[in-house]
Amino acid sequence: MRKTPITVTMPELKQILARYLDADSGINYAVKILGHPGIGKSDAVKQAASSRNFLFLDTRLAFKENVDLGGFPVPDHETRRMIYYRPRFIPPETVPQGSDGILWFLDEANRAHPTVIQTLFQIITEKTCGEHRLPERCFVVLAGNLGEEDHTVVTEFDDSALDGRLAVFHLKPDAASWLSWAHAEKIHPSVIRYITRFPERLWDEAAVHPNPRGWHQVSQALLLSYGLLTHEALAAHLASAGDRTLAKVAASLVGPVAAEEFLLSISAPRGVTSAEVLAGSPQRMEDLRQGRIPVEDVLWALSGAVSVLREKNLAGGLDPAGLSDLAHFLAFTGLLRADLRVSLFHRLVRQCGVFSQVPAALALIPDQGLAESVGRAFGKMLED
Repeated sequence: MRKTPITVTMPELKQILARYLDADSGINYAVKILGHPGIGKSDAVKQAASSRNFLFLDTRLAFKENVDLGGFPVPDHETRRMIYYRPRFIPPETVPQGSDGILWFLDEANRAHPTVIQTLFQIITEKTCGEHRLPERCFVVLAGNLGEEDHTVVTEFDDSALDGRLAVFHLKPDAASWLSWAHAEKIHPSVIRYITRFPERLWDEAAVHPNPRGWHQVSQALLLSYGLLTHEALAAHLASAGDRTLAKVAASLVGPVAAEEFLLSISAPRGVTSAEVLAGSPQRMEDLRQGRIPVEDVLWALSGAVSVLREKNLAGGLDPAGLSDLAHFLAFTGLLRADLRVSLFHRLVRQCGVFSQVPAALALIPDQGLAESVGRAFGKMLED
Protein backbone atom coordinates (compact mmCIF):
# COMPACT_ATOMS: atom_id res chain seq x y z
CA MET A 1 0.00 0.00 0.00
CA ARG A 2 1.36 3.38 -0.97
CA LYS A 3 1.84 6.15 1.53
CA THR A 4 -0.44 9.16 1.38
CA PRO A 5 1.69 12.16 0.37
CA ILE A 6 1.74 14.88 3.00
CA THR A 7 0.78 18.31 1.66
CA VAL A 8 3.41 21.02 2.18
CA THR A 9 3.92 24.61 1.11
CA MET A 10 7.15 25.84 -0.45
CA PRO A 11 8.56 27.28 2.83
CA GLU A 12 7.77 24.01 4.60
CA LEU A 13 9.43 21.97 1.85
CA LYS A 14 12.56 24.12 2.00
CA GLN A 15 12.77 23.59 5.77
CA ILE A 16 12.24 19.83 5.36
CA LEU A 17 15.01 19.63 2.75
CA ALA A 18 17.36 21.70 4.92
CA ARG A 19 16.79 19.38 7.89
CA TYR A 20 17.28 16.35 5.67
CA LEU A 21 20.64 17.61 4.41
CA ASP A 22 21.71 18.48 7.96
CA ALA A 23 21.21 14.86 9.04
CA ASP A 24 23.94 12.33 9.67
CA SER A 25 24.89 10.34 6.57
CA GLY A 26 23.36 7.23 8.16
CA ILE A 27 19.81 8.54 7.69
CA ASN A 28 17.76 5.65 6.28
CA TYR A 29 15.19 7.36 4.08
CA ALA A 30 15.05 9.58 1.02
CA VAL A 31 12.72 12.48 0.25
CA LYS A 32 10.24 12.30 -2.61
CA ILE A 33 8.37 15.36 -3.85
CA LEU A 34 5.17 15.12 -5.86
CA GLY A 35 3.34 17.97 -7.49
CA HIS A 36 1.95 19.52 -10.63
CA PRO A 37 4.37 20.51 -13.40
CA GLY A 38 5.83 23.98 -13.18
CA ILE A 39 5.39 24.66 -9.46
CA GLY A 40 9.07 24.86 -8.52
CA LYS A 41 10.04 21.37 -7.30
CA SER A 42 13.41 21.38 -9.07
CA ASP A 43 14.26 24.93 -8.01
CA ALA A 44 13.50 24.15 -4.36
CA VAL A 45 15.86 21.17 -4.37
CA LYS A 46 18.61 23.10 -6.15
CA GLN A 47 18.31 25.97 -3.68
CA ALA A 48 18.52 23.51 -0.77
CA ALA A 49 21.76 22.10 -2.15
CA SER A 50 23.22 25.57 -2.66
CA SER A 51 22.26 26.69 0.86
CA ARG A 52 24.20 23.76 2.34
CA ASN A 53 27.17 23.99 -0.05
CA PHE A 54 26.33 20.62 -1.60
CA LEU A 55 27.26 19.51 -5.09
CA PHE A 56 23.96 19.34 -6.99
CA LEU A 57 23.50 16.54 -9.52
CA ASP A 58 20.29 16.45 -11.57
CA THR A 59 19.37 13.19 -13.33
CA ARG A 60 16.19 12.80 -15.36
CA LEU A 61 15.07 9.21 -14.85
CA ALA A 62 12.72 9.32 -17.84
CA PHE A 63 15.79 9.21 -20.10
CA LYS A 64 17.61 6.42 -18.27
CA GLU A 65 17.52 2.64 -18.44
CA ASN A 66 18.71 0.18 -15.84
CA VAL A 67 21.90 -0.52 -17.80
CA ASP A 68 22.68 3.21 -17.81
CA LEU A 69 22.74 3.28 -14.02
CA GLY A 70 24.96 0.21 -13.78
CA GLY A 71 27.65 1.58 -16.07
CA PHE A 72 29.18 0.57 -19.38
CA PRO A 73 30.57 -3.01 -19.40
CA VAL A 74 34.24 -3.34 -20.35
CA PRO A 75 36.18 -6.64 -20.44
CA ASP A 76 39.12 -7.06 -18.06
CA HIS A 77 41.31 -9.42 -20.08
CA GLU A 78 43.63 -10.23 -17.17
CA THR A 79 40.90 -11.48 -14.86
CA ARG A 80 38.63 -12.54 -17.70
CA ARG A 81 35.76 -10.68 -16.05
CA MET A 82 33.57 -7.76 -16.97
CA ILE A 83 34.01 -4.46 -15.18
CA TYR A 84 31.62 -1.53 -15.34
CA TYR A 85 32.86 2.00 -15.85
CA ARG A 86 31.24 4.48 -13.52
CA PRO A 87 28.62 6.62 -15.34
CA ARG A 88 29.47 10.31 -15.31
CA PHE A 89 25.95 11.34 -14.26
CA ILE A 90 25.97 9.45 -10.96
CA PRO A 91 27.76 10.90 -7.91
CA PRO A 92 31.56 10.55 -7.83
CA GLU A 93 33.26 8.14 -5.43
CA THR A 94 34.12 10.93 -3.00
CA VAL A 95 32.66 14.33 -2.18
CA PRO A 96 34.58 16.89 -4.25
CA GLN A 97 36.92 19.21 -2.41
CA GLY A 98 35.15 22.42 -1.46
CA SER A 99 31.71 20.77 -1.13
CA ASP A 100 30.12 19.63 2.12
CA GLY A 101 28.12 16.84 0.52
CA ILE A 102 26.25 15.73 -2.59
CA LEU A 103 22.56 16.05 -3.33
CA TRP A 104 21.54 13.65 -6.09
CA PHE A 105 18.25 14.81 -7.52
CA LEU A 106 16.37 12.09 -9.41
CA ASP A 107 13.68 13.94 -11.32
CA GLU A 108 10.75 12.57 -13.34
CA ALA A 109 10.60 9.46 -11.17
CA ASN A 110 7.01 8.97 -12.31
CA ARG A 111 8.26 8.34 -15.85
CA ALA A 112 11.03 5.92 -14.93
CA HIS A 113 11.04 2.36 -16.26
CA PRO A 114 10.20 -0.28 -13.60
CA THR A 115 13.71 -1.73 -13.79
CA VAL A 116 15.12 1.71 -13.02
CA ILE A 117 12.80 2.01 -10.04
CA GLN A 118 14.18 -1.29 -8.76
CA THR A 119 17.65 0.23 -8.86
CA LEU A 120 16.35 3.13 -6.79
CA PHE A 121 15.75 0.67 -3.97
CA GLN A 122 19.45 -0.21 -4.00
CA ILE A 123 20.48 3.44 -4.20
CA ILE A 124 18.37 4.44 -1.20
CA THR A 125 18.88 1.42 1.05
CA GLU A 126 22.50 0.50 0.25
CA LYS A 127 23.91 3.75 -1.12
CA THR A 128 25.07 1.76 -4.12
CA CYS A 129 24.27 2.16 -7.81
CA GLY A 130 25.01 -1.06 -9.63
CA GLU A 131 28.57 -1.88 -8.53
CA HIS A 132 29.37 1.72 -7.66
CA ARG A 133 29.42 2.83 -4.06
CA LEU A 134 28.08 6.31 -3.32
CA PRO A 135 29.88 8.67 -0.92
CA GLU A 136 28.79 8.76 2.69
CA ARG A 137 27.42 12.29 2.52
CA CYS A 138 25.31 11.68 -0.54
CA PHE A 139 21.63 12.44 -0.09
CA VAL A 140 18.92 11.42 -2.54
CA VAL A 141 15.80 13.45 -3.41
CA LEU A 142 13.24 12.16 -5.91
CA ALA A 143 10.56 14.17 -7.66
CA GLY A 144 7.67 13.40 -9.95
CA ASN A 145 4.32 14.59 -11.18
CA LEU A 146 0.92 13.23 -10.19
CA GLY A 147 -0.14 11.32 -13.28
CA GLU A 148 -3.78 11.44 -14.35
CA GLU A 149 -4.46 14.25 -11.90
CA ASP A 150 -2.07 16.60 -13.73
CA HIS A 151 -2.19 15.01 -17.18
CA THR A 152 1.27 13.44 -17.00
CA VAL A 153 2.51 9.89 -17.53
CA VAL A 154 3.06 7.64 -14.53
CA THR A 155 4.82 4.30 -14.68
CA GLU A 156 2.58 1.50 -13.45
CA PHE A 157 4.69 0.40 -10.52
CA ASP A 158 3.90 -0.19 -6.89
CA ASP A 159 6.51 -1.36 -4.41
CA SER A 160 5.61 -0.95 -0.76
CA ALA A 161 9.16 -1.87 0.25
CA LEU A 162 10.55 1.10 -1.69
CA ASP A 163 7.71 3.29 -0.51
CA GLY A 164 8.68 2.48 3.06
CA ARG A 165 12.08 4.08 2.46
CA LEU A 166 10.61 7.38 1.33
CA ALA A 167 9.23 10.48 3.02
CA VAL A 168 6.63 11.55 0.43
CA PHE A 169 5.40 15.14 0.18
CA HIS A 170 2.87 16.81 -2.10
CA LEU A 171 4.04 20.33 -2.87
CA LYS A 172 1.37 22.97 -3.41
CA PRO A 173 2.46 26.49 -4.31
CA ASP A 174 1.24 29.51 -2.39
CA ALA A 175 1.18 33.05 -3.69
CA ALA A 176 2.92 34.67 -0.71
CA SER A 177 6.00 32.47 -1.04
CA TRP A 178 6.07 32.81 -4.81
CA LEU A 179 5.81 36.59 -4.63
CA SER A 180 8.73 36.71 -2.21
CA TRP A 181 10.76 34.69 -4.70
CA ALA A 182 9.50 36.80 -7.61
CA HIS A 183 10.70 40.04 -6.04
CA ALA A 184 14.14 38.54 -5.41
CA GLU A 185 14.33 37.20 -8.97
CA LYS A 186 13.18 40.53 -10.47
CA ILE A 187 10.12 39.07 -12.17
CA HIS A 188 8.33 41.61 -14.36
CA PRO A 189 6.51 44.18 -12.17
CA SER A 190 3.22 43.65 -14.00
CA VAL A 191 3.27 39.93 -13.25
CA ILE A 192 4.04 40.60 -9.59
CA ARG A 193 1.28 43.21 -9.48
CA TYR A 194 -1.26 40.81 -10.99
CA ILE A 195 -0.50 37.87 -8.67
CA THR A 196 -0.47 40.24 -5.68
CA ARG A 197 -3.98 41.41 -6.57
CA PHE A 198 -5.30 38.01 -7.65
CA PRO A 199 -3.26 35.41 -5.70
CA GLU A 200 -5.59 32.59 -6.81
CA ARG A 201 -4.36 33.09 -10.39
CA LEU A 202 -0.85 31.83 -9.59
CA TRP A 203 -1.89 28.33 -10.53
CA ASP A 204 -4.90 26.25 -11.47
CA GLU A 205 -4.76 22.84 -9.83
CA ALA A 206 -7.49 21.38 -12.02
CA ALA A 207 -6.29 22.66 -15.38
CA VAL A 208 -2.51 22.68 -14.61
CA HIS A 209 -2.19 26.05 -16.40
CA PRO A 210 -1.48 28.68 -15.28
CA ASN A 211 1.35 27.70 -12.96
CA PRO A 212 4.39 29.42 -11.42
CA ARG A 213 6.69 28.32 -14.25
CA GLY A 214 4.29 29.80 -16.80
CA TRP A 215 4.24 33.18 -15.06
CA HIS A 216 8.03 33.15 -14.93
CA GLN A 217 8.02 32.50 -18.67
CA VAL A 218 5.58 35.37 -19.26
CA SER A 219 7.97 37.60 -17.35
CA GLN A 220 10.85 36.41 -19.52
CA ALA A 221 8.85 37.12 -22.67
CA LEU A 222 8.01 40.65 -21.52
CA LEU A 223 11.54 41.47 -20.42
CA LEU A 224 13.69 39.65 -22.95
CA SER A 225 11.57 39.11 -26.06
CA TYR A 226 9.59 42.35 -26.11
CA GLY A 227 11.90 44.61 -24.09
CA LEU A 228 9.02 45.91 -21.95
CA LEU A 229 10.89 46.54 -18.70
CA THR A 230 8.23 48.43 -16.74
CA HIS A 231 4.52 48.28 -16.07
CA GLU A 232 4.10 51.59 -17.89
CA ALA A 233 5.93 50.28 -20.96
CA LEU A 234 3.66 47.24 -21.09
CA ALA A 235 0.54 49.43 -20.72
CA ALA A 236 1.70 51.64 -23.58
CA HIS A 237 2.40 48.61 -25.76
CA LEU A 238 -1.10 47.22 -25.14
CA ALA A 239 -2.66 50.62 -25.89
CA SER A 240 -0.90 50.89 -29.24
CA ALA A 241 -2.43 49.54 -32.43
CA GLY A 242 0.74 47.74 -33.47
CA ASP A 243 2.06 44.29 -32.57
CA ARG A 244 -0.67 41.99 -31.18
CA THR A 245 1.45 38.86 -30.85
CA LEU A 246 2.17 39.40 -27.16
CA ALA A 247 -1.31 38.20 -26.21
CA LYS A 248 -0.76 34.97 -28.13
CA VAL A 249 2.64 34.40 -26.55
CA ALA A 250 1.15 34.89 -23.08
CA ALA A 251 -1.75 32.56 -23.90
CA SER A 252 0.69 29.87 -25.02
CA LEU A 253 2.50 30.08 -21.68
CA VAL A 254 -0.28 30.38 -19.07
CA GLY A 255 -3.41 29.50 -21.03
CA PRO A 256 -5.85 31.80 -22.85
CA VAL A 257 -8.08 32.65 -19.86
CA ALA A 258 -5.24 33.62 -17.52
CA ALA A 259 -3.42 35.51 -20.28
CA GLU A 260 -6.51 37.52 -21.22
CA GLU A 261 -7.26 38.40 -17.61
CA PHE A 262 -3.64 39.39 -17.00
CA LEU A 263 -3.53 41.74 -19.98
CA LEU A 264 -6.99 43.15 -19.26
CA SER A 265 -5.90 43.91 -15.69
CA ILE A 266 -3.48 46.38 -17.28
CA SER A 267 -5.61 47.89 -20.02
CA ALA A 268 -8.99 47.69 -18.23
CA PRO A 269 -8.49 47.00 -14.50
CA ARG A 270 -11.32 45.40 -12.51
CA GLY A 271 -13.11 47.46 -9.89
CA VAL A 272 -12.06 45.19 -7.01
CA THR A 273 -9.44 42.49 -6.57
CA SER A 274 -9.34 39.25 -4.60
CA ALA A 275 -6.60 40.72 -2.41
CA GLU A 276 -8.80 43.71 -1.56
CA VAL A 277 -11.67 41.39 -0.59
CA LEU A 278 -9.44 39.31 1.68
CA ALA A 279 -7.90 42.44 3.20
CA GLY A 280 -11.35 43.97 3.84
CA SER A 281 -10.62 47.19 1.94
CA PRO A 282 -12.90 49.90 3.43
CA GLN A 283 -12.81 51.88 0.16
CA ARG A 284 -13.95 48.88 -1.91
CA MET A 285 -16.63 48.08 0.68
CA GLU A 286 -17.99 51.58 0.27
CA ASP A 287 -17.73 51.34 -3.52
CA LEU A 288 -19.76 48.13 -3.36
CA ARG A 289 -22.40 49.76 -1.14
CA GLN A 290 -22.71 52.65 -3.58
CA GLY A 291 -22.95 50.36 -6.63
CA ARG A 292 -19.72 51.66 -8.16
CA ILE A 293 -18.28 48.21 -8.92
CA PRO A 294 -19.62 46.09 -11.80
CA VAL A 295 -21.25 42.86 -10.60
CA GLU A 296 -18.94 40.83 -12.83
CA ASP A 297 -15.87 42.30 -11.10
CA VAL A 298 -17.32 41.62 -7.65
CA LEU A 299 -18.11 38.01 -8.48
CA TRP A 300 -14.68 37.47 -10.04
CA ALA A 301 -12.93 38.81 -6.93
CA LEU A 302 -15.14 36.90 -4.49
CA SER A 303 -14.75 33.66 -6.44
CA GLY A 304 -11.00 34.17 -6.35
CA ALA A 305 -11.16 34.77 -2.60
CA VAL A 306 -12.97 31.43 -2.17
CA SER A 307 -10.10 29.70 -3.98
CA VAL A 308 -7.56 31.33 -1.68
CA LEU A 309 -9.52 30.36 1.44
CA ARG A 310 -9.81 26.79 0.16
CA GLU A 311 -6.05 26.48 -0.34
CA LYS A 312 -5.34 27.97 3.08
CA ASN A 313 -7.74 25.58 4.77
CA LEU A 314 -6.32 22.55 2.93
CA ALA A 315 -2.80 23.59 3.91
CA GLY A 316 -3.58 23.10 7.59
CA GLY A 317 -6.69 25.02 8.56
CA LEU A 318 -7.34 28.73 8.91
CA ASP A 319 -4.93 30.46 11.28
CA PRO A 320 -5.88 33.84 12.81
CA ALA A 321 -4.91 35.62 9.58
CA GLY A 322 -6.99 33.17 7.56
CA LEU A 323 -9.94 33.67 9.89
CA SER A 324 -9.64 37.40 9.31
CA ASP A 325 -9.67 36.77 5.55
CA LEU A 326 -12.86 34.74 5.98
CA ALA A 327 -14.45 37.56 7.99
CA HIS A 328 -13.69 40.05 5.23
CA PHE A 329 -15.08 37.70 2.59
CA LEU A 330 -18.32 37.34 4.57
CA ALA A 331 -18.55 41.12 5.01
CA PHE A 332 -18.23 41.71 1.26
CA THR A 333 -20.67 38.92 0.48
CA GLY A 334 -23.20 40.34 2.92
CA LEU A 335 -23.52 43.44 0.74
CA LEU A 336 -24.66 41.49 -2.32
CA ARG A 337 -28.21 40.85 -3.36
CA ALA A 338 -29.76 37.69 -1.90
CA ASP A 339 -29.35 35.30 -4.85
CA LEU A 340 -25.66 36.08 -5.31
CA ARG A 341 -25.05 35.91 -1.58
CA VAL A 342 -26.66 32.46 -1.30
CA SER A 343 -24.68 31.17 -4.28
CA LEU A 344 -21.37 32.29 -2.81
CA PHE A 345 -22.23 30.96 0.66
CA HIS A 346 -22.97 27.56 -0.87
CA ARG A 347 -19.68 27.65 -2.76
CA LEU A 348 -17.80 28.64 0.39
CA VAL A 349 -19.20 25.74 2.40
CA ARG A 350 -18.94 23.20 -0.41
CA GLN A 351 -15.40 24.01 -1.55
CA CYS A 352 -13.67 25.29 1.57
CA GLY A 353 -15.10 23.23 4.42
CA VAL A 354 -15.01 26.17 6.83
CA PHE A 355 -18.59 25.92 8.13
CA SER A 356 -17.53 25.50 11.76
CA GLN A 357 -15.32 28.61 11.57
CA VAL A 358 -18.00 30.96 10.27
CA PRO A 359 -19.29 32.06 13.74
CA ALA A 360 -15.77 33.03 14.84
CA ALA A 361 -15.24 34.91 11.58
CA LEU A 362 -18.55 36.77 11.95
CA ALA A 363 -17.43 37.96 15.37
CA LEU A 364 -14.46 39.69 13.70
CA ILE A 365 -16.63 41.89 11.43
CA PRO A 366 -16.42 45.38 13.01
CA ASP A 367 -19.78 46.53 11.62
CA GLN A 368 -22.13 44.82 14.10
CA GLY A 369 -25.20 45.43 11.97
CA LEU A 370 -23.55 43.90 8.91
CA ALA A 371 -22.28 40.94 10.98
CA GLU A 372 -25.80 40.24 12.26
CA SER A 373 -27.24 40.57 8.75
CA VAL A 374 -24.68 38.14 7.32
CA GLY A 375 -25.25 35.77 10.23
CA ARG A 376 -29.01 35.75 9.63
CA ALA A 377 -28.54 35.20 5.91
CA PHE A 378 -26.08 32.42 6.50
CA GLY A 379 -28.37 30.73 9.03
CA LYS A 380 -31.35 30.98 6.68
CA MET A 381 -29.32 29.43 3.87
CA LEU A 382 -28.46 26.45 6.09
CA GLU A 383 -32.11 26.01 7.04
CA ASP A 384 -33.08 25.97 3.38
